[in-house]
Amino acid sequence: MARISLLFKQFKCFWIEYALLSRVLRKFPGVMIEARVMFKGNIDNLKLGKNVQIQSGTILHMGGMPWCKYAGAITIGDDCCISPYCVIYGCGPGGVRIGDRFDCGPNVSIFSSRTDYSKGLNYHVFDSVDIGDDVTVFANVVISPGVVIGSGSAIAAGSVVINDVPKNTLVGGSPARVIRENIR
Repeated sequence: MARISLLFKQFKCFWIEYALLSRVLRKFPGVMIEARVMFKGNIDNLKLGKNVQIQSGTILHMGGMPWCKYAGAITIGDDCCISPYCVIYGCGPGGVRIGDRFDCGPNVSIFSSRTDYSKGLNYHVFDSVDIGDDVTVFANVVISPGVVIGSGSAIAAGSVVINDVPKNTLVGGSPARVIRENIR
């Protein structure tokens, strides 16, 4: 009996994921979404441009939950590629906005919220993330709440971005610092 219950739960989870994926693909017909992409929160708070590719294992969280005050949004522009196992948390007021021709490596994490432990475990701070056009983010980068990344910029692999990045600038490190300006 326990085995049948487990199979039923697995089928139910599969069906819910399939229904969400079908809804996203109907809403954004020019988008390519690979297997095991997880959508959390309110799908109505998701906006995807043309020719967006979202690869396997990625998590997109658009808010709409009590802990983020039922707010949140993710906007991804045209011709963008989100590589495998990326996490985009657009929770809270403002959310995450990504411009056109964004390219990121695997395991990139973008957060518009964080926990302020000095005020308690359930105290969340929200601040939007804005990424311009033609930005390249290499593998294993973390982008913190409140960051603005200018158009034409690049973020080196393994960086932790806690401050704004001027346009056409290469940054890297933890925390990320300017490596080169006026890149093309």
